Amino acid sequence: MEGDAGTGQLIPDPETGTVTPDTRRPSRLGTGWVATICAVLLLLSGGAIAAGVLSLRANERAADIARSDEAALQAAKECVAATQAPDTAAMTAAQTKILECSTGEFGVQAGLYSSVIAEAYQVANASVAVDDLRAAVERHNEDGTVNVLVAVRVRITNAEAADQQVGYRLRATMAFDEGQYRISRLDQVNS
Repeated sequence: MEGDAGTGQLIPDPETGTVTPDTRRPSRLGTGWVATICAVLLLLSGGAIAAGVLSLRANERAADIARSDEAALQAAKECVAATQAPDTAAMTAAQTKILECSTGEFGVQAGLYSSVIAEAYQVANASVAVDDLRAAVERHNEDGTVNVLVAVRVRITNAEAADQQVGYRLRATMAFDEGQYRISRLDQVNS
């Protein structure tokens, strides 16, 4: 071994058995840098996984709310349509539907409401046709109820007047009761 190999390492040649100095450049990154980069990559991948899980949960929650809103909308449309029975012959079925889809404050009023409407129809010899019925979720309340705004346009024919078209809006507060949404409060909305 002639001379100094320097700060590099000596590399033995397996075929000839001679030892030659290592002429490769030393690595610019030490083991500390490599460990730091690996740790940062692990933290970033963990953060990406956590963000994915949170995003998935938020998406599931949004899907649950959308299903709940759709059920509340459908129930509100059916229940409000029941309050607009076409004539006295359909009034019995409408009264039954009103009682089925009411709870809370509106449940107390539903029996009286349906009987008063039946009497009014008979006295006025009225018939009602629903021309348009639209509904949209207005807001979610802290108590779990959902406010649904229902716009109704009806054509009323009675003994005194021919086809009168009337439009109005109702706010139905829908409460989840016994596995379905029911109207717990029904208010007319003024402009």
